[in-house]
Amino acid sequence: MGAKLIAAQADTFRKLLPGPLPQRATFSRRFRQTFNYEKLKGAVLRRFVALFWVSLVACVLVASGCSTANADAPKPRVIVFVHGLHGSSDTWRAANGAYWPDLIRTDPHFRSSDVVVAEYPTPSMRGRYSSTQLAELLWQSLNKQGVWEHHDIVFIAHSLGGLLTEEMLLNHPSDAAHVSFVASYATPHQGSFIASLAKIYDSDPLLTDLSYADDNAFLTNLEQRWRSSPYTISIHRYCAYETLDTASGAGIGHYLHAHTRVVSFYSATYGCDVDTPPQKINADHIDIVKPSSRQSDAYTFFAKLYRNNPITNITETVRDNKVSALYVACDRTNSEDDLQVPIGLDPVQHEQLTAATAEFVDTQKVKDDPTIAVTKVDPGGIAHIAYSFRGHGHDLGIFGCPTGHTSILVHFVIRSHVPLIE
Repeated sequence: MGAKLIAAQADTFRKLLPGPLPQRATFSRRFRQTFNYEKLKGAVLRRFVALFWVSLVACVLVASGCSTANADAPKPRVIVFVHGLHGSSDTWRAANGAYWPDLIRTDPHFRSSDVVVAEYPTPSMRGRYSSTQLAELLWQSLNKQGVWEHHDIVFIAHSLGGLLTEEMLLNHPSDAAHVSFVASYATPHQGSFIASLAKIYDSDPLLTDLSYADDNAFLTNLEQRWRSSPYTISIHRYCAYETLDTASGAGIGHYLHAHTRVVSFYSATYGCDVDTPPQKINADHIDIVKPSSRQSDAYTFFAKLYRNNPITNITETVRDNKVSALYVACDRTNSEDDLQVPIGLDPVQHEQLTAATAEFVDTQKVKDDPTIAVTKVDPGGIAHIAYSFRGHGHDLGIFGCPTGHTSILVHFVIRSHVPLIE
């Protein structure tokens, strides 16, 4: 839009300028006396320059695709809101008008995080997408919104949104590696009786995926894959559950004929981190994700999870450890296929050993052909080293055959996760 506006102003400038010299020769003397050509040309030029800058500023402000307008760099973390069945971007709005994503955007405790509100198609009746299909549509939408460009990602998911988030991360392991935790609110990890009832008269495939049954293949497979995948096993899953029944006619309540608990405590908390108790929210299935203020339980629960999982900067440092006093007798060989050299790691900063190198130092009376190599590193802090060196022979004449010695210096490359102070 902005680029087109600039082009239009350039065209206007060309039209306002007097024509070529042969055409100007036909102007009457009176016209040329009244409108000095050079003054007119200067005035039009000044107008065009002014219009150009106005257009350029407008282009930048509206981010309309101008090549000169660059998006702000992403913040270290992004908080992604994922609605549930029959939800939308309005899922997060309370009766008093408070909008959860905006409460976070304006809260200084989250100043190092961007906020993204996800959407995916889930019509109120006769939907046609399965959970697997919606998970892929969700990933594509978040990709367009730049979510995967962030160093750290966390999710706030409501109901079905929690299941779609897990399915999406399992299908995109490289992106899952950047996810710290998923906060699920009333997510039916073991299905819902309401979905089982609703699928009788609604053909939406999502209702089958959400049905409350021991033979629910989708939910069983999802949980097994999550627990066995090396890419998601480290992602924390925190849960909140509803304590009030949902009235008929409200959201998923249009399937109901009376007040009903949509997701049970056991279904909402199944598979979640055992070291963080599930959060009770005094609300029904619809209002559980509509905090009216920053003091609401839904909001304070997430704020606590956010604090307990701080944003971290990944750094790499090199630390050394020396194995001293390795001796070798005259004309003998000292060798080891698996010398294990440790280095201390700080569990608070989630330190891991990623690489190591080794060299001989402080060498005396050893032949010039020693060999040394790091054969393996354990992330927990062990370098495995193979080495061999040989002492001098009897060719030293009157000096006899002295004992040789050397040391091995190991350089450890350590990756740390340093918390970012907000």
